[in-house]
Amino acid sequence: MDNIIKKKAKQLWGNDLHKNKSIPPHSPQFQSLFGSLWTDSLKGNLLEIGCGSGADLEIFKNIDNLKSIHAIDIGANIEQLVEKYKDEDHMHIKKGDATNLDFESSTFDFVYSFGVFHHTEDPIKCLSETFRVLNQNGRAFIYLYSKHGRNLFKKLGIHTENLIMRIINLFPYSVQSLICIILSPICWALFYLPSKILYLLGFNNLYNKFPFYFATHPFSLIGDLKDRLMSPINHRFSKSEIERILTNCGFEALIVKENSSGIYIYAKK
Repeated sequence: MDNIIKKKAKQLWGNDLHKNKSIPPHSPQFQSLFGSLWTDSLKGNLLEIGCGSGADLEIFKNIDNLKSIHAIDIGANIEQLVEKYKDEDHMHIKKGDATNLDFESSTFDFVYSFGVFHHTEDPIKCLSETFRVLNQNGRAFIYLYSKHGRNLFKKLGIHTENLIMRIINLFPYSVQSLICIILSPICWALFYLPSKILYLLGFNNLYNKFPFYFATHPFSLIGDLKDRLMSPINHRFSKSEIERILTNCGFEALIVKENSSGIYIYAKK
């Protein structure tokens, strides 16, 4: 089962979504949510687990307080990043597995991972590995999918997502991609347009509870649909569940924030 998941992950993200494609960086979301706690933590030796197309690396490479930057990913996308940063002496990029980090214990001061662990066979092992490679007092910032237990719209979306996932994975990869292309304008009409109407009517606390409220045009959701529906596995957590798991891993200082996008974690060793 684990090999099947890794094979699909390499195909979906390494050879498709993240290869030679520009994706907006995710780290500014942590800057917005955690403020100075985020910026003050960006120092020493950094590890990004699941660097994707390298959008966040472009931000990290210009931070003077970072002594070294290490990044791993599972797919062929890593080859372009190795070539891109070959002249940056403080940057070290290679293929790697989030469930079995190829680093010595107590190596990093800062570990960052956005949207990776919940697509693995064992996200708890990923968190345990994160704890292992952190130095004492090292800090981790991690994003995970939420169960959205208190958001009816999101819960319905998750149930629909799970149903479509079971069906779509019966087809060849090319057909799965075509289905996501077809679904994009449908989801745009069903979810984005109502959320936009609510926003224009002044319901600022309600519009962003709709799935895909962030769409920009009818086909802007293809990548997000592929990420969710073609994923080999999607784990989701409640805020209390992830707090318990992090504590069991050994983390002490925790700040876990949940919003309509998911769960954002600050954890200190």
